Amino acid sequence: MVLGGTAAFGVFGVVTEYVYANRPLPPLAWALVLTVLTVSALLLRRRAPVAVVVAILAACLVYHLVGYPGLAIAAAMGPACYTLVAEGDGRRSLLVGALAAAAVPVISYLPPSPGGINFGAFTGIVTILIALLAMAEARRAWRFAADERLRAVTKESERRLVDERLTIARELHDVLAHTITLISVQAAAGLDALPARPATAEEALRTIRGAAKEAMAELRSTVRVLREVDELAPQPRLDQVGQLVELARKAGIDVDLTTTGDARELPAGVELAAYRVVQEALTNVVRHAHATTATVRIDHRADCLHVEVVDNGDAGGPPVDGHGMIGMRERVRAVGGSFAAGPNPGGGFAVSARLDLGGAR
Repeated sequence: MVLGGTAAFGVFGVVTEYVYANRPLPPLAWALVLTVLTVSALLLRRRAPVAVVVAILAACLVYHLVGYPGLAIAAAMGPACYTLVAEGDGRRSLLVGALAAAAVPVISYLPPSPGGINFGAFTGIVTILIALLAMAEARRAWRFAADERLRAVTKESERRLVDERLTIARELHDVLAHTITLISVQAAAGLDALPARPATAEEALRTIRGAAKEAMAELRSTVRVLREVDELAPQPRLDQVGQLVELARKAGIDVDLTTTGDARELPAGVELAAYRVVQEALTNVVRHAHATTATVRIDHRADCLHVEVVDNGDAGGPPVDGHGMIGMRERVRAVGGSFAAGPNPGGGFAVSARLDLGGAR
């Protein structure tokens, strides 16, 4: 589009200047060929912006020295200087662009120019080029600020990721602490009952075995847990998802909660991860999705717990690399599951988590 508009403007200007010239001129065809070649150089303006600006300036000089009137061929200088400054590295690019823009009107008054200086035309050309340079510099400043914001968000995301993993570690500590406490209590009960009540001792040992397998599954899901022990509030469980649904409804979202499959006791880590996924997903629906309805599906399958939250909002949804998405993904991965989020084929946005139960059985 830029090349087509520039070429049309340049060719029209060259033809107009040629027709209204009151003196013998070289063939028009050569002027048109030189104009097309000058515009074609814009194809390389992003790869070698300085070289393109210099080439256009040289073409303008040749065009003038050969004897063609005016300087419509310089139409390509506007996009070239704009790209140079807008995508450049600051002051150096702005200086080169300003010098090149200033050289364009100067060329038209070099020998063998037949007439005097047309200050109106000179002022018009200078004004247009200055305006283009100002727009390009504003674009470059905006791009630089956007890059800085992106770097800041990336750094903040990395910090949030570390914080989220520490939170997961604290929650895992609570799960394991509860399990190990249960093992200790049952072991003591089994020892006390062993001589007189063998059946009670056997039941205690079975409980210990189950708790130990669950603890091993939790440990395998986390590579490293580094934290100081502190007092934490009781962790939410899956049967409290209804409270999250009610909160979302109070915020104006019509939420439908569907539970399928045979519900059974789940590993504490899996249950907590499922709750957090629903919590964060509904929070995103309220904050980002501009949705009116949402569906929460919890499917108890033989080998996994599948959690899905789908809304009817705009398909853009929250950023897939945002803090909330990072937190959900890390929680699911911590219990050996898989996580996906993105636009839903049927419209809206979908969050899906598969929490494996194989390691805890």
